[in-house]
Amino acid sequence: MTGEVAEYHYLWDGSEEGWVVLRTKALLGTIFNTNTRMALLIEDNAVYVRVIEQMRTHGCPFLDSIP
Repeated sequence: MTGEVAEYHYLWDGSEEGWVVLRTKALLGTIFNTNTRMALLIEDNAVYVRVIEQMRTHGCPFLDSIP
């Protein structure tokens, strides 16, 4: 894992609760926090793809809608 991806560790390591991926028709989905109701934008597409992969690998929820 590169340093650019490692800085997003809080999305999958449990140190911040509520992070999920909302499935969308665009790209791989939207990284969203169900507690704060805020989305996370990662401008670098390559980093975004790797972060989504890490979230999937670590068992983060992938949802079809906002709970």
